[in-house]
Amino acid sequence: MKPILIIVPHEKIECVAKTVSAHYDDVDVEFGLLKDSIEIVKRAEIEGVEAIISRGGTAKMIIENFPNMPVVEMPVSPYDMISAIYNAKRYGRDVYVLGFDNIIRGVENLESILDINIHSYLIQSEEDGEAYISSIIGSGARIDALLGGTAAEKIARKHSINTVFLETSAGAIECGIKEARKMIEIARKEKQKTEQAKSILHYITQGVISVDSSSRIVTFNNSAEKMTGLSCEEAIGKSIKDVMPEIDLSGVMASNVPELGQLHRIGRMQVMVNKGPVMIKGNTGGAVATFEDVTIIQEYERQIRAKLLNKGHIAKYSLNDILGESDAIVKMKEKAKRYAAMDSTILIEGKSGTGKEMFAQGVHLASSRRKGPFVAVNCSTIPRDLIESELFGYEEGAFTGARKVGKQGLFVEAHCGTIFLDEIGEVPLELQSRLLRVLQEKEIRPLGSNKIIPVDVRIIAATNRNLLKEVRDNRFRVDLYYRLNILNLMIPTLNERGDDIKLLSRHLLKKKSTRYNKTLTVTDDALNRLYDYHWPGNIRELENIIERLIAMNDSSISSADVDELICENLQNSDEADAESMEAVKKKHILQILSECKGNQTLAAKKLGISRTHLWRILQDR
Repeated sequence: MKPILIIVPHEKIECVAKTVSAHYDDVDVEFGLLKDSIEIVKRAEIEGVEAIISRGGTAKMIIENFPNMPVVEMPVSPYDMISAIYNAKRYGRDVYVLGFDNIIRGVENLESILDINIHSYLIQSEEDGEAYISSIIGSGARIDALLGGTAAEKIARKHSINTVFLETSAGAIECGIKEARKMIEIARKEKQKTEQAKSILHYITQGVISVDSSSRIVTFNNSAEKMTGLSCEEAIGKSIKDVMPEIDLSGVMASNVPELGQLHRIGRMQVMVNKGPVMIKGNTGGAVATFEDVTIIQEYERQIRAKLLNKGHIAKYSLNDILGESDAIVKMKEKAKRYAAMDSTILIEGKSGTGKEMFAQGVHLASSRRKGPFVAVNCSTIPRDLIESELFGYEEGAFTGARKVGKQGLFVEAHCGTIFLDEIGEVPLELQSRLLRVLQEKEIRPLGSNKIIPVDVRIIAATNRNLLKEVRDNRFRVDLYYRLNILNLMIPTLNERGDDIKLLSRHLLKKKSTRYNKTLTVTDDALNRLYDYHWPGNIRELENIIERLIAMNDSSISSADVDELICENLQNSDEADAESMEAVKKKHILQILSECKGNQTLAAKKLGISRTHLWRILQDR
């Protein structure tokens, strides 16, 4: 059935209503007089009708019997009333108007306008109207015409009195439909809010009880049922003092001041209770209490502490984030994926700046430990006298300066995850035996403690040193080396994966220029300059060069811009690599000279050095 149902008490109104409703896709019309309408509305409720439109006594009866059903009373317009009285006037000057409030309201005001004697009587039922008319007839008074609705028409016919039916115009019916639509819209919004509130109350883990101003329970959610052992039916409508004397809400209703964080006992359960007043237009309309099992609060606290502990111990980069299309990097990523499926220790070797930690993070995220912590430790940055306490933790008072509460070590924080030991070659020889024990026994002992703590961690170590040489020079334990080097990843230098230099340059340029709200283009010559450079600092050096290029340019990057920065890099190279850097420098200068077709003046200008300086370099070849 459609959302709006017009119940008409007369055939004339039915005809008009059906004509009007034909223009609406949400309106139905049914004939029903007084008590007959009760069964119609019962059926309509089941079939999904959301609003009823009716008139007079029928509307009054529906309202009385269905308080939750929105009912619109079809208004009697002044035009309808004047038209009916004008028709009644042809029978004589004494016209009686009989009906319910919406029919006779203000009708006497028309008496002087229409030059007629109007006698109105408000009826509450058909029987009431019958008694009134019978008394008028018995008194001998003259009744020229009886005007009203269905009840008046029925009484007039019984007593052979002239009658005029008070019709309802199409305009009045349309007004009723518009009002019904408004009522439905409001009711739907309220129902949505109510359902949302019910869902929140149902799924919330806290017990929620609210009372009205008389301390009678009006809300008792699912969690409250579980925690108290009482059903909603046993609680709703009862005084909270009878149902749950442990929770007294009279105080907050009297003071209008919330009472928070109180401990109460409900049966065998200790709960944390928050109480507050419910204010309605500035007045206290009741109160609400929320309560939660203390043991659950303690569990939340434990979980929060665990999350805070692991904050920062998260791997950010997957193997897919490692860019590159060269054979060297593709093969290394494939090997890393295979290693991720295992749980053995991995040793990652490679020059500084090649991306060893990205591979470590990628292996972690591709492994079964991906949901666990990823704890990265740079062994070269921790002072020698603190590295043991950082890795394994310590008990209270283990050494001078130790915290009173002690500290968990990084191996414990990495439990069920991965620990990445970067620059493993920097670990002191005396500590390497303890690392070996962790690898062998999967357990650690904090400093100053006699307790052994089992740990479930995967170790990924990385180094830019030649560990076999360190072993030969007695600076690294041979047994630890072979324990670490079960699976091995040898990360290629940027020079060894030359095909990726242009790809990485474009990627870094786009990424970093976006950060600085710049849009830069790069010439092919500039990319060729980047491709030809030796890159002793690998990807880290490339990142630095790209960032400097972005800082120094606003629209485009040329080969001259690249040459200038590469020369700066070469001039600022570490003295330890002076010989190799000099070779790279000369190679780069010769390339520029070749491009300038041997013109030393032009080459010197491109290189940003004097012609004399260039001549001296060339003489030293």
